[in-house]
Amino acid sequence: MRLLRWTHWHPFRKALQHPRDTQKRLLLEILARNRDTRFGREHGFDQVTSYDDFAQAVPIQDYESLRPFIEEQESKGVTALNAERPVMYAQTSGTTGKPKLIPILNDTLARYKRSQAIHSYTQFSAEPRSYDGKLLFISSPAVEGRLDSGTPYGSVSGHMIKTLPAPVRGKFLLPEEVFAIEDYDLKYLAILRLALSHRDVTSIGTANPSTFLKLHSVLQDHRSALLEDIEEGTFRYADRLALEVRTAIAPRLACPRERVEELRRVLGKPELSFGDLWPDLRLLTTWTGGSCGVALGAVKKLLPSTTRIAELGYLSSEFRGTITVDLERNLGAPTIHENFFEFVERDDWDGGRQEFHLVDTIERAKEYYVVITTGAGLYRYFMNDIVVVTGAFEETPTIQFLRKGKGVTNITGEKLYENQVVQAVHSTEAELGTAFAFFLMLADTRESVYRLIVEWPIPATISPNRMQESVERILGELNVEYAQKRASGRLLDLELIPVKPGTGDAYKRDCLQRGQREGQFKTLVLQYLEDCSFPFRDYRLSEQA
Repeated sequence: MRLLRWTHWHPFRKALQHPRDTQKRLLLEILARNRDTRFGREHGFDQVTSYDDFAQAVPIQDYESLRPFIEEQESKGVTALNAERPVMYAQTSGTTGKPKLIPILNDTLARYKRSQAIHSYTQFSAEPRSYDGKLLFISSPAVEGRLDSGTPYGSVSGHMIKTLPAPVRGKFLLPEEVFAIEDYDLKYLAILRLALSHRDVTSIGTANPSTFLKLHSVLQDHRSALLEDIEEGTFRYADRLALEVRTAIAPRLACPRERVEELRRVLGKPELSFGDLWPDLRLLTTWTGGSCGVALGAVKKLLPSTTRIAELGYLSSEFRGTITVDLERNLGAPTIHENFFEFVERDDWDGGRQEFHLVDTIERAKEYYVVITTGAGLYRYFMNDIVVVTGAFEETPTIQFLRKGKGVTNITGEKLYENQVVQAVHSTEAELGTAFAFFLMLADTRESVYRLIVEWPIPATISPNRMQESVERILGELNVEYAQKRASGRLLDLELIPVKPGTGDAYKRDCLQRGQREGQFKTLVLQYLEDCSFPFRDYRLSEQA
């Protein structure tokens, strides 16, 4: 850690002292490196000498505008988007049924490692004892599959754990093979089986705190079986695991006699907490903002009073946006040494105005949409993420993720898009031979459930259960992360709420009374529950109807 202080932390602090110069140098470096790509030639990278030149030469991009370049370079092996060939792709849900594949270069991985080193140093500086014992971190697998070309796709975080130096990796409680278990209940049981054998867990972490709630639920339901396995040094579900997973966990099934005795007492309690299992737990690293705050509130009740909560940072498949530099206030400094940032005030963007601000000019407490340019080929890429400025560190404003922008909701990492909801309902209509006059989806972050409001025809020719099953299935086909979160139990079953004929008109009247213009009215098909004040419960059909 002393070494990281000088090799990584101090250079980052120096960059934060001069944000404008740091960002200008980085932007010109990215463009120079990629000027001979097809995208670079078409947009005149070789003629860009300033930010103004760049903003004039390159329009705002989204994934679908970049997809042809990504597919061309992968299928033909040409430098369409990246001068350096991707070594893997990060997969995430897209606006269409096809997932996004974000290019990951060797340079990308090197930059991630540097940022992870800084993140680790700031945690250690604030809570040194968090590294005393075992580290329980839960991630996605480094490799989830391969494209037709043979290039792997998977999780950057999983890859980072896999490639850590051996002395550091030795402190990690879980072998990376565990992350590849596809059956979520089996994965949680395997994690618990390995984790319960250790009392000296001092740090735990995962992206979404709902993972720990699920882990706790599985523990409550399977405590007796887990204890029996620990006493016998076995794992009763081992025959359901792939050979490489069984081989990886076999040496880790032993448990000291004194720990077995302690677990007999602890697991006999009516209500278990993580504090009962790991009393020396010092640090929990996870997302604390956005919808994650709901699950985090429940997780806090399971922790020892001495455990500190650390913000994981603004992090996505596309890029790492911040590093937490102050654990007391959970301030996240933008990664200005790795990514070029542009910001647009939320109200301006939503109102159709594109007035861009650079990182050194954004103002405290204001909300902005984020546009990024990365070394991996995302040029002026609109993230549809809203952040708020929380303060400053050195001379650079600090930011925190608030929520996705319009047309997207995110309860536990699934990033559901409005057009996916529309497509799922319309496909169900075609499948069931019916049509609905009005529908609207509400994301309930407190209950971790989506509620589909449907104006139900009377007399009805189909059952709500058939529609619910169809929409649920199609959403899973359109959105890989929705399917994963449903399979893991972090998202509950889609709830279908039939409402009376005429509800759509009543909803529109309510919106107009609240100030929307008749000529510009458009139903937001996908919304957060807390943003929708219309009393749909008053229009719900009785079961008899």
